[in-house]
Amino acid sequence: MENRNPELQLLESIYSATREGTRPALVSQRELAVSAGLSLGLTNTLLKHFMERGWLKLLHVDGRKIMYALTPSGMEEVAVRTVRYFARAAENASLYRKKIDVFVKRIADRGYGRLLLLGPMEVDFLVEYSCLKHGVRFFKSASACMQELEGEGASCAGVVAICADERGSDEIVVGDEVGEGPALGLDAIKRRAGLPQSVPVIRFSQIFMSGGGEDALS
Repeated sequence: MENRNPELQLLESIYSATREGTRPALVSQRELAVSAGLSLGLTNTLLKHFMERGWLKLLHVDGRKIMYALTPSGMEEVAVRTVRYFARAAENASLYRKKIDVFVKRIADRGYGRLLLLGPMEVDFLVEYSCLKHGVRFFKSASACMQELEGEGASCAGVVAICADERGSDEIVVGDEVGEGPALGLDAIKRRAGLPQSVPVIRFSQIFMSGGGEDALS
């Protein structure tokens, strides 16, 4: 599923901070950035853009303290963008489900019994469902996967990992924030996740390419 628009992420963070737009919120730009998962610089730029569009107003309390409040047009923008986002998500869900199911069946047929998802993906439930369907153990924590293998005295030969194209799970940053640099290489991702180099790691985008991540498994 496509990444959410940074503008929508920040608008929703402001909406939440202002108690669903019912009252101004005394919150720092840094807190908004963390909540939205954006860099501080991008957050600052977007806040200026929101004010120019009339979606947001600032209320000076005293000194350098500022309260943020969504305007009626800002509230409307949140609603419209959210509806559009979920409409697109629903429209594409069937395509994503089929691609993921083909991939999980492929790894199951090749003898892989565990799939580790490295990254906060909005399609994790589709991956988990396909794993359940094809008898593959599903993990979202690298440490939990490794602990189970150690407890069973099993090798990592039956593990495949999928990484998000920008971020990894277990609070492991797989790539930099929007506009701040390229994603890390797969070897670096494995090191951060604590995975042996022998474990194949496939970027999520590869699953939607013609090979479906087949090259990464060879």
